[in-house]
Amino acid sequence: MKQDTLKNQYKYLFLMFFILISGWHFSAQSQNREDFWIYVQNDRDGYVKSLLDQGVDPNTRTEIGNPLLMQAVRDNAWAVFDLVLDYPGADINIMNGYQETPLMYVSIVGDLDRVKRLIAKGAQVNHLGWTPLHYAASKGHTDVVKYLLQQGAMPNAPAPDGTSPIMMAARTGSVDAVQALLDAGADPAAININGDNAVSTARDHGHSELADALTKVIAQRSQR
Repeated sequence: MKQDTLKNQYKYLFLMFFILISGWHFSAQSQNREDFWIYVQNDRDGYVKSLLDQGVDPNTRTEIGNPLLMQAVRDNAWAVFDLVLDYPGADINIMNGYQETPLMYVSIVGDLDRVKRLIAKGAQVNHLGWTPLHYAASKGHTDVVKYLLQQGAMPNAPAPDGTSPIMMAARTGSVDAVQALLDAGADPAAININGDNAVSTARDHGHSELADALTKVIAQRSQR
């Protein structure tokens, strides 16, 4: 009886020890994950690298699904972005839940150097839906627009609602971005599902001179 009692006590102690160790491990993992995103937010690339070297996936996501590369852009954590961009195993074309890519994020902030680096590493310039060209055009980043076009971006790529890059440029009133798209063959008469084109978009957003200029372009092209 005493031996059975001792065996049961040992089993109980072992079970308690296992539960305590497991709980500590889970707690440590949770703390490390929380610390990781704090390091990202504060652009502490040295700490981020240390955790990546310890096994954190370079393609890890935030709780709402943002991949590390894209979260770094959102946080203006450019040292972390550069680290992850060159880190082994990082997926350059990873998408978030909105089908956005790192190249789209960098295009919308107008960072031409990092646009070039991403493309050099294999980032896709074209894909179905919204594209990096739409995003660059939406903020009037003409240098990025031109570079994307040089790299094969489709000037008339339709968004899910049919919106074209030139409509995005017209919306923001960027004459230079509009001209770059026109030079690449963008169609200012193309309409989206709401029946809007680059002319109506420019006019609706207070860019009447641009709308008039685009109207003339459409008329000239129709006479060819």
